Amino acid sequence: MNKKIIFAGGGTGGHIFPAINIMKYFFKKEYEVVLITDKRGNNFVESYTKFKTYIINTSTPTNKSFLIKFISYFSIIYSIVKSIIILKKEKPDLVFGLGGYVSFPVSFACRFFNLPLVIYENNMVLGRANNYLAPYSKKILFAKKINNLNQKYMSKTYKVGTILSEDIINYSSFVKNDKNIFSILVLGGSQGAEVFGTVIPEVIKKIKDKDYKIEVFHQCLLKQKKILADFYNKNNIKNYVFDFDRNILKLISSSNLAITRCGASTTAELTHTFTPFIAVPLPDSVDNHQYLNGKYYENNGCCWLLEQKNFNAGSLFNIIMDSLTNKNKLENIKLNMKKIYNKDVYSNIENEIKELI
Repeated sequence: MNKKIIFAGGGTGGHIFPAINIMKYFFKKEYEVVLITDKRGNNFVESYTKFKTYIINTSTPTNKSFLIKFISYFSIIYSIVKSIIILKKEKPDLVFGLGGYVSFPVSFACRFFNLPLVIYENNMVLGRANNYLAPYSKKILFAKKINNLNQKYMSKTYKVGTILSEDIINYSSFVKNDKNIFSILVLGGSQGAEVFGTVIPEVIKKIKDKDYKIEVFHQCLLKQKKILADFYNKNNIKNYVFDFDRNILKLISSSNLAITRCGASTTAELTHTFTPFIAVPLPDSVDNHQYLNGKYYENNGCCWLLEQKNFNAGSLFNIIMDSLTNKNKLENIKLNMKKIYNKDVYSNIENEIKELI
């Protein structure tokens, strides 16, 4: 009988996309895979009909009023009970938690069945759900490093790499497009990146007005899409404005430079595809994890770090012009990216799991 693993994660793309990617790998390896997520996570997995999925509705009590916090705790208890019922029915050999409040109930419920729990942390800080679960986990797997890990758990921590799609991991082209045009990719389709749509277009226009051949692939909020497209078209700037694109690898591989928030998956995707980027951390990210992600890549010479308090047309223009006029700058960044490139994440995770089931 094939081994069965329950994967738990959802809420945001930063949790659900790694869950989908790692499930694809284990499914191909002939493991039985089951996903427990929430409604938002389920929106991303509806097309993966081969995956059995359960939906639980829970929430986080963090930064809530007393009443909402009370309701959140009740929701968590209810979700734990529901998770116990799911575990009893599915009888998995292991539970793999990918962080986020959705992963907490089923990961916590492992204790009632003496099931091995493995948790994975994508960011530079251990998320709050994973922090609570650390004492009960058999292993703590992490992408790069964890800054806030309690020393007493060090013996069960293992660096495995960032979980990305296999297309990204296997990407091998070090040479970017050879078009006689400089391509900029803007990544930011969430509310937190709305500011990109107000600052970046004017900078792109200013660069074009200096007679540089430039094009932009601009991800934005749906409500910004027409405004941005009209602006670029009016100023004869070659553009592709979008709110979502499934073939993001094609856009990344066609770009010389990216401007992005500092989610762990996005920054790792850019690094694995040797795409220099300007990192603009979300200032109110939980535990300041986006700043720490961006700082890690800046320290490794892979990006420019531009905090939002300094994110304005002047500072952004100077950085882009630096990359346009100093060709060696981009090449050196790509060489630095190659030094921290890691394509063994899936086999690393499988090896750690095999020791437990």
